[in-house]
Amino acid sequence: MTFRRLWPAALLLLIYAQTTGFAGAAARDLSNGLMPWPAAIVWQGLNYGTWLPFVGLVLWLARRLGLTPKLFAASYPLIALYTLLHALISVWLAHVFAGSAPTFKGWLYRLPIDVLIATAIATSVVALRGYRLFQDEAARAGRLQATLDAARTRPATGERMLVSIGRSRASVSLEEVEWFAAAGNYVVVNWASREGLLRETLASLGDRLDPAVFIRAHRSTILTLTSGTELAVSRSCRDAVLARLGRS
Repeated sequence: MTFRRLWPAALLLLIYAQTTGFAGAAARDLSNGLMPWPAAIVWQGLNYGTWLPFVGLVLWLARRLGLTPKLFAASYPLIALYTLLHALISVWLAHVFAGSAPTFKGWLYRLPIDVLIATAIATSVVALRGYRLFQDEAARAGRLQATLDAARTRPATGERMLVSIGRSRASVSLEEVEWFAAAGNYVVVNWASREGLLRETLASLGDRLDPAVFIRAHRSTILTLTSGTELAVSRSCRDAVLARLGRS
């Protein structure tokens, strides 16, 4: 796993450790130094550690729903429910570690803080998800560009084929071809908005075509990577086409 994948988790742990330390120091100061350091750190570690499941929930939603309006619609009730629950947890932890009586007022006063924390977490997770998607798309675009550049800069072979056009024939260079399509024991050749027939099966033709330039999009079609032609891709060929285009 690369550093690009690890740094968000490392940053999260660093922020968690810092927050726990500062909050522990504040809790100990409020007790006039009577609370032991270990108790203060454990208290605040539990208090802020209970936000980690919320991080996982938001990340799961972002992966499942994508960066769409559905994600934002689902985030609001999640924030509301989790902050209500976390405020209860915070009041209970304060009772356990500091001996303060759990009250409705204490829970109510805790809510604004938890709403801010939950909103900050959700915003950070969504931003991180968007950043990762951007990086993934940029990497895919780079691989696609490299594939197309390799196809365009492929040395011309000068290979030509005799294509039947009605009763006449034309010599067509492979560099001009945009796509081939099966037609029984013949192959339909498309080039420069023209069509002709080649007396050969598509399977036989595919075996001798340069795989760096041509790709099978369907059992009955082969296209040129650089042609820009829009053709349907079959399910059986989909994975191979995506892999060639750097989107596997």
